[in-house]
Amino acid sequence: MKALASEMTASFGKRLRGLGIVVKELTGDMKLTKTEIQQTQMIVTTPEKWDIVTRKGATDTELASIVKLLIIDEVHLLHGDRGPIVEAIVARTLRQVESTQNMIRIVGLSATLPNYLDVARFLRVNPNVGLFFFDSRFRPVPLEQQFVGVKEVGSGGGAHLRQIQIMNEICYDKAVEMVQKGHQVMVFVHARNATHQTAMILKELAQKKGHLKHFEPEDTGAFLKAKKSIGSSPNKILGELFAFGFACHHAGMLRSDRNMVEKYFAEGYIKVLVCTSTLAWGVNLPAHAVVIRGTEIYDQSHGTFVDLSILDVLQIFGRAGRPQFDTSGTGIIITTHDKLTHYLKSMTNQFPIESNFINLLADNLNAEVALGTVTNLDEAVEWLSYTYLFVRMRINPQVYGLTYSDVQEEPMLETKRRELITNAAMQLDRTHMLRYNERTGDLNITDLGRTASHYYITSETMEVFNSMVRKSMTQGYILEMLTRCSDFQQLKIRKEELTELWNLKDQYGELRIDDPPEDIHWKINILLQTYLSRGRVNASSLQSDLNYISQNAVRIVRALFEITLRKNNAYMAGLYLKMAKMMELQLWDFYSDMRQFNCIPIEVLKHIEYPMLKFDQIRDMDWKEIGDLIRNPKAARHIKKCADEFPLLEMQASLHPITRTVLRIRLTITPNFKWNDKYHGKAPEAFWIWVEDPESDIMYYHEYFLITKKQVITREPQELIITIPISEPLPPQYYVRATSERWLGSESVLALTFQHLILPETHPPHTDLLELQPLPVTALNNTSYEMLYNFSHFNPIQTQIFHCLYHTDNNVLLGAPTGSGKTIVAEVAMFRVFNQYPNCKVVYIAPLKALVKERIKDWKVRLQEKLGKNVVELTGDVSPDIRAIRNSQVIVTTPEKWDGISRSWQTRNYVRDVALIVIDEIHLLGEDRGPVLEVIVSRTNFIESHTSRRLRIIGLSTALANAKDLANWLNIGEMGLYNFRPSVRPVPLEVHISGHPGRHYCPRMMSMNKPTFQAIRTHSPSAPALVFVSSRRQTRLTALDLIAYLAAEDNPKQWLHMKESEMEQILSNIKESNLKLTLAFGIGIHHAGLHEKDRTTVEELFINQKIQVLICTATLAWGVNFPAHLVVIKGTEYFDGKQKRYVDMPITDVLQMMGRAGRPQYDNEGVAVVLVHDQKKNFYKKFLYEPFPVESSLLEVLADHLNAEIVAGTVQTKQDILDYLTWTYFFRRLLKNPSYYKLESIEPQEINYYLSNLVQSSLYSLTNANCVEVEEDQRTIHCTWMGRIASYYYLSHKTMAHFNANLQSNLPFDNLLRILADSEEYATLPVRHNEDILNGELSKQCRLPVDSLTLDSSNVKAFLLLQAHLSRLQLPNTDYLTDTKSVLDQTIRITQAMIDASAENGWLTVCLTCQMLMQSIIQARWPTDSPLTTLPYLESQHLYLFTNMTRDTKKPCTVLNGLKVTCMRSYELLARYMRREFDENQIGEIHRAICDLPTLDLTFHIRGLWFESDCEQDKRVKQPQTREDWLPLHADQEYTIVVDIARRGGNANNVLCPRFPRNKNEGWFLTLGSTEYGELHALKRVPPKGTTHLTFYTPSIRGRIIYTLYIMSDSYMGLDQQYDFQFELMDPLPPETVEKVYDTANKVIIE
Repeated sequence: MKALASEMTASFGKRLRGLGIVVKELTGDMKLTKTEIQQTQMIVTTPEKWDIVTRKGATDTELASIVKLLIIDEVHLLHGDRGPIVEAIVARTLRQVESTQNMIRIVGLSATLPNYLDVARFLRVNPNVGLFFFDSRFRPVPLEQQFVGVKEVGSGGGAHLRQIQIMNEICYDKAVEMVQKGHQVMVFVHARNATHQTAMILKELAQKKGHLKHFEPEDTGAFLKAKKSIGSSPNKILGELFAFGFACHHAGMLRSDRNMVEKYFAEGYIKVLVCTSTLAWGVNLPAHAVVIRGTEIYDQSHGTFVDLSILDVLQIFGRAGRPQFDTSGTGIIITTHDKLTHYLKSMTNQFPIESNFINLLADNLNAEVALGTVTNLDEAVEWLSYTYLFVRMRINPQVYGLTYSDVQEEPMLETKRRELITNAAMQLDRTHMLRYNERTGDLNITDLGRTASHYYITSETMEVFNSMVRKSMTQGYILEMLTRCSDFQQLKIRKEELTELWNLKDQYGELRIDDPPEDIHWKINILLQTYLSRGRVNASSLQSDLNYISQNAVRIVRALFEITLRKNNAYMAGLYLKMAKMMELQLWDFYSDMRQFNCIPIEVLKHIEYPMLKFDQIRDMDWKEIGDLIRNPKAARHIKKCADEFPLLEMQASLHPITRTVLRIRLTITPNFKWNDKYHGKAPEAFWIWVEDPESDIMYYHEYFLITKKQVITREPQELIITIPISEPLPPQYYVRATSERWLGSESVLALTFQHLILPETHPPHTDLLELQPLPVTALNNTSYEMLYNFSHFNPIQTQIFHCLYHTDNNVLLGAPTGSGKTIVAEVAMFRVFNQYPNCKVVYIAPLKALVKERIKDWKVRLQEKLGKNVVELTGDVSPDIRAIRNSQVIVTTPEKWDGISRSWQTRNYVRDVALIVIDEIHLLGEDRGPVLEVIVSRTNFIESHTSRRLRIIGLSTALANAKDLANWLNIGEMGLYNFRPSVRPVPLEVHISGHPGRHYCPRMMSMNKPTFQAIRTHSPSAPALVFVSSRRQTRLTALDLIAYLAAEDNPKQWLHMKESEMEQILSNIKESNLKLTLAFGIGIHHAGLHEKDRTTVEELFINQKIQVLICTATLAWGVNFPAHLVVIKGTEYFDGKQKRYVDMPITDVLQMMGRAGRPQYDNEGVAVVLVHDQKKNFYKKFLYEPFPVESSLLEVLADHLNAEIVAGTVQTKQDILDYLTWTYFFRRLLKNPSYYKLESIEPQEINYYLSNLVQSSLYSLTNANCVEVEEDQRTIHCTWMGRIASYYYLSHKTMAHFNANLQSNLPFDNLLRILADSEEYATLPVRHNEDILNGELSKQCRLPVDSLTLDSSNVKAFLLLQAHLSRLQLPNTDYLTDTKSVLDQTIRITQAMIDASAENGWLTVCLTCQMLMQSIIQARWPTDSPLTTLPYLESQHLYLFTNMTRDTKKPCTVLNGLKVTCMRSYELLARYMRREFDENQIGEIHRAICDLPTLDLTFHIRGLWFESDCEQDKRVKQPQTREDWLPLHADQEYTIVVDIARRGGNANNVLCPRFPRNKNEGWFLTLGSTEYGELHALKRVPPKGTTHLTFYTPSIRGRIIYTLYIMSDSYMGLDQQYDFQFELMDPLPPETVEKVYDTANKVIIE
């Protein structure tokens, strides 16, 4: 009971507090949040609540899965009405233990039972070890039992009353007898109203007999105080009784009154307590004597009187005798004479307890099917064998409709169990709660059944819903339906309540009641309406009924809402949601919504409600107006504030048709209210967002949407992308509704009109696969090519397209499903280039680094070693030097890198030498990185139109819907477009899509684990299977769950196909602990966070079929070619760090993953199982077979690409830009699907206007970022140095704008680090789930503080990772390692840009600090750290060794150069000092590092014109200069410093930077500036040897001036040099007259 639960919580909490153990109550009244559960060690709960928690599966915040001990108190309740719940819980727990192999101990506590052995067997107790049975001899206080039988006297109506009278008198005599001895007495009666009556009768009898003095307590001060507090209770009878030492107690009383009575009884002020039997169960209040007056109890479910059960009698008697005070106790039963023997017998030899499970079998079966632990009849029959019912059926079959002979024939009762289950399944099938397939015996849950299980709704109630629910209903009818629910059927209508009910109906009844008056449904309806009106109820019985009804009604209405939501019935879903909120808030919807702020006085509300002001009207009014209206200016401001805090969302939508039947809606949601913790709490506000068609009342989409406090405060718009079907003719409009989950009246509606929507054209048909004879490899006519292939014939697709590839130069677009051998297609085209244009190059562009690596690995062997064609890799990680590129025939690269290189095609010959570009996965045009591909191809076509060279493009992709547009854009004419159907796979694919419910992502993923396991068992019991999940964490969780399912099998290692001993050897080399565990079971894990070696091990094991299952993240689908027989895609969403929520994967990714199913060399078919969120099921059904059209996403990044073209000089006017746009794929699609790009019509002038606007807005953002200047004629465009920097370093113009705003002439290092981290390039760094917490932890260890409110921002995470890198902190997990790597990958580009930007501004200090920033990042040290710490193994605590060395050698050993000079020749000198801390190998490494340090020897000349000579001279400058050395220069003249650099040291192409993820070539910055003015005059990057020129221009003043030249390394700390140049400026040279002569022979101008 709840009462018992709260008592136990209090007592355990108090006693365990000293041990730091937290005890919490989890009941209907007390809810716990996820964090509270995690902080709790012990939970006290009721059977129903625990049943609900475990029904939701192990996902209920993993609560059910972390329980180790289950204590069930009062197990003897098994035979009561709530017994079945205990049986269900125990059965579920036992089966969970068997399936997960995690032991959960069960402890049962109960009163003495005759058949305790049965209960022990049911709880799976070992009778020799775990069974303890103590009978009545072990009572701490011996009990004297008295049985009194009352005969009926006379006959007729009066006889019964007379009998009760006699009972009362006997009861009084017994009570007085005890009280006179100074004991307290408890009298138990069996109806709530009887407690008052009996107490009054006893008091009157005492008055009559003059015994009151025995009952009255002494008048002490404490008693008077008690009397006063009892007097304050609204229950007047209680006060009257208390004065004489009597009291009553029952569950219908107020909690406060009950507590007072219990307290004063314990303190001894109450001599006689009259109570109902709940007190015996619920509260531990012992008394010396216990009297049971009468044994008849009214049973609500039968509507008649039945006998008090023996267990109740035992429980009540158990309250007799107080262990610490009494030596004996007395229990007295007063019953009718005919029942006397029954009680005597039972009390002496008790009856065994039986099971009631059959009554609730259907509901419990439904719960197990919903949980997924029972999937067919056999499992259900097996499940029944875990119940107490099964234990008792075998021992006492007659109670359950069997005979003893049945048990003898079939000891396990299979047939009977099957019959019970079948009946239950049929009943559930009738109510549509599950689908029961009689032929196979499969049981599948439906949405109805799942909702019923989660909301604890019985199958009878479901039948009521099925019969009463209509397409549209009124609130009155919904209330009427609620009154019919089985949950309320046990309520009864009592005579004494009728008058009050009629009053309540008149006072609070707002809706008409159609049920006949004075009927039970009528009563429930009145109480529901009273509850909504917040009416006061006087009769205590009504009060408790009202509590009961109100608690259950909310739950039932919420369930109805969920059911309707699943049925996509929009109007009713809205109504149910409203009703649920009305019940939760106790508020009718025709009152003002402002009533939800419980702080507005009622008279003010009346003024608002009379004109019925909505909160949005109040928002628009001035507070003075409101003051006049409500005649209370003081409250007006408060009301306005409340109206501003009322949650409301503003929505805007843009419509993008994808095909003629599918529409994508981009919904932007902005919170429009102020957050106040008092009303909104800390948790996010929840909204339901749905799209409905008002005509047909169909809901096409719904989503549960959370908005956090932070998003509300920053007014941050959220974006939802919704894909819904549309039909032709177009409906007039759809509505998008956003309704709050908890606030009544918070609803925003957005109407979507389709008037201007232009649907895209239908797509041209696919290419048919011709039935050709497969072409032999010999068609290549070149044996060295043929040797590369291990097959003899090309496949049908390759055969059909061979001629076009090998014998023509046409551009080709091949759309074919994954796995159809597209790489070979590319190779055939490359062979043509090798044959026809031997000194030209081939560029192969692949979208991912992983794909590039794979191609390189393959082609290095096949093309480079066997054919002698040089292959180079060009990616962010590897950038070979120009020579390597020039000498190569094949370049494999990523789109970004090639874009960066081909931007300056005019100056780079090797870009013009390319004869063939192969673009793999060209359908990625539509994804985030698509624009880069688009620019590359558009530029290629552009180059081709400007030079005479023929450049061939081959695009490879999956099957496309709009291949024609792509072909048109790639300049493909009649021949060259091959777009095959998705079904033309070399291996046919069968696809199963199954929907899984669940509002939240993580629990939904958990619920997909069993279906994943079953899919592997069904479709691929021994062939390889790939499981794709969305995150690294999911790989681990899924693997562990699959192991749990395997453990329940006969052969748990069935997926491991190698000897365990061999496996163990492999495992010893694995670093990742989870991987060690899973590999032992034949399950691999694969994601980017793994160690390189671990990853390759897993890949090899899987390819060689040593392990059968590989669980991996989506990158594997693109990156590595591992086909498998079965692919399971577990969930199609991923967490987007930028939007902070789960979004859908692009369709291309899903198709790519499915394409991995079916291995051409082994299988005749492949299987793909896609597990999706059930709302998305239809969407995926449609698109996985219909190819998806590719749209352009160039618009988002147009500005950056325009900037690049402006810098390259490809476009110089606005007209050029418009022409350039017509080359793009975007332009092709704009004409075909204008609405998608928000173009209203396709009239030429409209299109022109649209494009000009586009250009205008892009240029506007570029000019704002200082990247571009528009001339005064408003047509011509120039790039600025900012623009050049952006294009050269491949940075976004937003980063340039950020530099513009934040870079200043005197920033310290720390600020520069912040500026670096805040650049746009890091805005997409993923911040995963809960990483804001990790960031908070990390920021505590970091030097520079961050704002704690921004811990979930990507730039802040980048800032923290950079700091952690510089401080060399331990990172929390592998994700952070890979993130740091991607952050560092970008740093060089951005820092170089910062150096250039500060140099262009002439800021000397900042430029030098940026150079130091670059050194710091490469060496992973702060600039304040000693440069010595960049040597291997050296930390700051070792620096004292060098101080000692300096002292002894008298040489500067605390700086790197000094150290190099000192130790270069003598290893021993270094080792002597170092041996204190390091071993020889380490010292060797340190010595090698010191010797490899670069030393630059510099000589300087000044080159220029002097007055005394007629041509340029070089004057040597000695360094260091003395105070007297001033070199005379002319003012206003250009001079050059010529620097000769000679380098000593190790390899210059390999900088020692172990912490930096890439190899770095050494470079040096030469910076010339004057420290006096802080001005920079020249900056140059130079290689570490050779001659360099730095040109500067002298100022026009005369006099002395000092310039300083800084030579800074771009990779080493502490090796920088600086030199002063002292110049004396004299008068400028006279202007010269120069004749220019044109020399025809050399074609140069001679001056």
